[in-house]
Formats: sequence, C-alpha cells, structure tokens
Amino acid sequence: MYRTPSKLPGFLVALFLTSTFLMPVRADLVLETETAELGHKGEGLFSMALQFEKEKDGSRTIFTLNQFEYAVTDRGEILIEPFFKEWDRPKGEARFSGMGDLEITPSYMVVLEKPYVPAIVLAFKLKVPTAKNRNIGTGRFDYQPYVIFGKSYGHWVFNANFGYDIITSPAGEGLKNQFIYDFSVEYKITESWSVFAEVFANSKPTVEEKGTFAGAIATEYQFGKHFNAFASVGYDSDHLLNFRPGINIPF
Repeated sequence: MYRTPSKLPGFLVALFLTSTFLMPVRADLVLETETAELGHKGEGLFSMALQFEKEKDGSRTIFTLNQFEYAVTDRGEILIEPFFKEWDRPKGEARFSGMGDLEITPSYMVVLEKPYVPAIVLAFKLKVPTAKNRNIGTGRFDYQPYVIFGKSYGHWVFNANFGYDIITSPAGEGLKNQFIYDFSVEYKITESWSVFAEVFANSKPTVEEKGTFAGAIATEYQFGKHFNAFASVGYDSDHLLNFRPGINIPF
C-alpha cells in the first residue's frame, strides 16, 4: 500500500506458501515482503484485510487492504491492490478519511528455483494516485522497480525484496526517493498452518526525517482449498503498532 512516505511503515501480514521443489509464487496480505512464488497459468488469489494502527502519541488509523493476483503465465503475473478507505484520528487534530491509492504490479520470474539457486522475480509497481485527500496520498504517480529472491528448505521458506521507490514529490514537500528492503521467513508447522516473521526498512523519506525499521510476526491457517485466514502484529522504529486480520480466497 502507498502511504505518504512519512507514514510508510511497511510490515504487513500473511502469505500462503507451499514447500515444493519449485516454489509456487503467492503474494497475499500477510506480510509486506512479496514472495518469489508465482501461481500456475490461470490461478488467482483474492485477499482482503483491515489494518489497525496506533502511534506513540495516541493517534489511530484504520484502513482497508485488498489484493487481486492473477497468473497470466506460469512465470508471469499481475497484482492489483486498491485501497478503498482510510480513517485517520490524529491526536489533537481534526479527523479525516478517504480513498487510498491504487497499486498495479506486473512481475516475471527470470530464474526458476533449483537446489542451490533461489528463484528470482523482477517486478515493477505503479502507484496510481486515486486518493483525493492530500493527507492520505500525494496526488502523483510513483514507480517502484524491485527484485524478489525466494528459496525453500524443507518446511522453511525465505524471501527477500530489494526495491527503489521513485516518488513524484508535490511542489514544496521535498519527498525523496527511497530504497526499500524486506526480508521474511515462513515455517510450515502443518500442511494447513504456517507462522511468519519479517523485517522491513526504508531510507529516509525527507531530509529532516530518518528511515524506518520495522518488524512483524504473523500466522495463517488454511480452512479449505479455497479459504484461509491470517493475522499479524507489527511494530516500527517510529513506535507505531499495528494489527492486521484478513482472509485469502485462492481460485
């Protein structure tokens, strides 16, 4: 999701992965880290969640999260992420709400996973400025090319993202482009139940502000072939706490 960079803590929530020799790539809302697992041609995934945030000063934010993922080929997919609504309750200031921005991300697996080689996926995220409230979005297009590395070892799955967020700063705001780093690990307790951990960092969004470092833990349970649920808790270096419950519907 795109937030104005000063509020960019990115430690979200779950992903359902399977421990096969070639990792099937699957990206849902469990974590901020995108996975090097792509579905087979024609497969898809719909995810939805709510995120609850509380800042150190008592300010609170709630926003919706939605994802639609579709495998165009066995090695390429499209990910669409609309953020329909956000409600902000800043401490000592007027409340505000509105629609968030839209993110569209095509990706392609350039290297398949092998015994001693990780899967490598190239992706390009486009942020479309659908947010009307300038406290929620900048009103400008942003662009983020990034690379995803993924490797599975038995019940363990590891993923890493390295990206560069090209931010079109509104006049007078002085927003800087940012380097983005995400690292996640999944452990599959049973065929239906997984747990996750993640760390996330970004370089400073403005000259005056510092970069953000965040972490999150999550769990996900598969109730059936076409339904699973997850929840995550995260905390960042700006003392922002978040909680995210949600569901995934594979098809």
